[in-house]
Amino acid sequence: MRRIYHFGLVTVWLAIAAALLLRGLDYYVLPLPERPFAPGHGTYDPAGRMGNRLGIAGAALMAVGVLLYSTRKRWPLLHGAGKLRDWLSLHIFMCTLGPFLIVLHASFRVQGLVAIAFWSMMVVVASGIIGRYVYVRIPRSLNGNARTKEELESEQRALLEVVRRHAGAHATQLERWLLPVPQYSGVVTALGSAALLDLGERRVERRLIRVLTALPIDQAVREQLLSGVQRLRRLNRERALLEPFQRLFGYWHAFHLPLAIVMLLVLAVHIGVAVAFGYAWTP
Repeated sequence: MRRIYHFGLVTVWLAIAAALLLRGLDYYVLPLPERPFAPGHGTYDPAGRMGNRLGIAGAALMAVGVLLYSTRKRWPLLHGAGKLRDWLSLHIFMCTLGPFLIVLHASFRVQGLVAIAFWSMMVVVASGIIGRYVYVRIPRSLNGNARTKEELESEQRALLEVVRRHAGAHATQLERWLLPVPQYSGVVTALGSAALLDLGERRVERRLIRVLTALPIDQAVREQLLSGVQRLRRLNRERALLEPFQRLFGYWHAFHLPLAIVMLLVLAVHIGVAVAFGYAWTP
């Protein structure tokens, strides 16, 4: 169900972005000196009918995305309203689509105060994507609390016994797939290693399936072994990355929130200047 939810968010994001981009593409690709004379200038210019609305919609998406996630995270009455990581995905959906609409609002023309707002927005978006990557890789219990290294080790020992029991005489052939991931002290090294492990996991899984297929065991046992070894590999990685990723998430939180506040303040100044000079909602 969660995969459908995330696939739906990505699909909606791409559909909206593609539709709006293609709609004004003829105007966006024009050199800046030619734009005032183009037929679409009154529509796609930042002060034009569509450009104005894109700016308002983008700012609203970011504001609502921040408000929804912050409220869900901090208001105890909402703690049972879905998992926090799903709200985080919605937060990222709104807070990346919003900046894209603002880029269209600016018609890809970034200068002056808009440049400050734009680049602060881009840094916030990039840090948010990194933050989600780190957050979802910190193992959590059903109540959302981070698990301890001792809990991971206990689950790993119990699962290893199950795998060995199912594998029987073939257990030694699977041992090399369960080699522990090196312990990482630096957060940058841990982040880079996690990304490399993620990129190579599909290839490792295919090789593991080939090894299991060659073993003279029942299909049901083979599937149980595949599931068990994959879970053990995941536990290995989670245990190795737990401490550096918890530190990294703490650093990220101290960086992302103040930067987001600065971005919203700059955005508010931009909106105030636009309204003061008469660039308000156009029907």
